[in-house]
Amino acid sequence: MPPARRSTPAAVPAESDLPVVPADDEDTPDLEGSPDAEASPDAAGSPDAEASPDAAASPHGAASPDAGASPGPKAGSRQRAAVVTVLGAATIALGGLGIWAIVTAHGLRAAAADANVALVDRTTTRTVNRDITRTVETIFSYNYADTSRTRASAQRLLTGAAIRQYDQLFALVEQQAPKQKLVVTTKVTSIGVELLTGGRARVLVFANQQDMRAGTGQTSYGGAMFAVTAVNLHGRWKIANIDTFTGGG
Repeated sequence: MPPARRSTPAAVPAESDLPVVPADDEDTPDLEGSPDAEASPDAAGSPDAEASPDAAASPHGAASPDAGASPGPKAGSRQRAAVVTVLGAATIALGGLGIWAIVTAHGLRAAAADANVALVDRTTTRTVNRDITRTVETIFSYNYADTSRTRASAQRLLTGAAIRQYDQLFALVEQQAPKQKLVVTTKVTSIGVELLTGGRARVLVFANQQDMRAGTGQTSYGGAMFAVTAVNLHGRWKIANIDTFTGGG
């Protein structure tokens, strides 16, 4: 049999160009094993067959461009939806925590207000104001010639941490008062019980001080504001803590 004529890759061979097939089937060579069939550019190596846009776009083809491509808009939408869901859950959790904190704080303030009898028990409130006024005027008034007398009075009128706090404050007075010959008189101008619960009270104090230097006639005035914690010991209200609003009280 004469060899089959090869066609160019750009054109499909016409029927008249094909070789004549003999009638005897036994002499017919196996087309699959034929070198011409394996080497035919139209069978496997044709550029048109490999690069055919129809084959690549075929839904049954293995080389579909969508097979290895990145996730499309639907996958991105699902990811964004998942993130929004997580953030939404976190927002709800934080919101719930904030509401719980507000309710708890409100409950604590309400409980403290219910326990505060400063405006209800007027008799006790007046007693607290009277005792603390006397104490403040006594322990913060002194004469350079007898500072020990003031210190001794403070030991009787104060208790707990207030004794240590007062000793630190009065140590400077004992050093400077004799040198400057100071005579200090303290008067409470305003006092108010902020909180009164059982045998404990928090009191705000406003006081004026008059400083006079003996022998010179020089006089100066100053004001002071502080808070004290008072406790009822054996029927008398004593100062247990001094808060000067400077972080040390």
